[in-house]
Amino acid sequence: MTKIHATPLPMPHPWQVLGLLCLALGGLAGCTPAADSPPTASASQQHQSPVAVARGKIEVDGGLLDLASAIDGTVQQIVVREGQQVQAGQLLLKIHDEDLRAELAVAQSSYQLAQARHKALTTKLPLLQAQLKRLQAAARDGAADLQEVDNAQAALRNAQSEAEVAQAEVKLAQSKTQQLRERQRLYALHAPEAATVVHLRAQTGSQVHTSQAAVRLLPLRPLRIRAELNESFAGTVQKGMRASVVLDNDSSTPLPEARVLRINPMYGPSTLQDDAQRGPLRVVECVLEFETAPGHVRVGQNVRVSFHE
Repeated sequence: MTKIHATPLPMPHPWQVLGLLCLALGGLAGCTPAADSPPTASASQQHQSPVAVARGKIEVDGGLLDLASAIDGTVQQIVVREGQQVQAGQLLLKIHDEDLRAELAVAQSSYQLAQARHKALTTKLPLLQAQLKRLQAAARDGAADLQEVDNAQAALRNAQSEAEVAQAEVKLAQSKTQQLRERQRLYALHAPEAATVVHLRAQTGSQVHTSQAAVRLLPLRPLRIRAELNESFAGTVQKGMRASVVLDNDSSTPLPEARVLRINPMYGPSTLQDDAQRGPLRVVECVLEFETAPGHVRVGQNVRVSFHE
């Protein structure tokens, strides 16, 4: 059986070992980012970190409109429904006004009679004036006596006085008619501006009062955010600061960017958050406006606001 003798490998020189170590270290250095390389995504996210956070609520600029009737009465007709969009001046509901309409009809008749009487009296004046001139000319020629002239002058003066009284009666009847028409407008409730009807508190046949709102409208105005800043962030947020907004129950759907419109100078109790141990929190209200109109949001939805420098 043949024996095979293994030849031992030569030991590496120490300088060779040192060279291999240098190459290994150099390769590791090439895998690390250089000092002047651009910032990483984490550094960018850190730059975008909010300086303050707050809870807020979507609202319409100026708030909702609660409309009450100008007089107490019984609803005769409701001409709109909830969810309907209305235009400025559009009729919303009417109140029974039978007694007023009867009074207005009498006033209109009186006005027409006064106009007719005044017209009849003023028609006589030119005839009486012409008759007076003829008698005066005849008297100068000796064909008529002065008594006839005096009688003609008296008749003209009486007719002029009656015409003036009739004219005053016309103005009085016209003024009363206009007052009743103005009063009749109080029996109808109209939309002051373009809006959406969100709630009808009155029904046909129900009583309405001036102290209670009969219709609630959502004006077609820009949406705003009313956020509540914790007192620890009160000095951090400034007017004009930008903010990112997400729905409180859907953080995956961001809303358009917003900017701080105004900050309340006073502290107040929170309406959106509460600490069971400490009680109501003190907050500063902050109103923000959207850069662009948000879609698929509703007034009253809760949001979370992150403020950025």
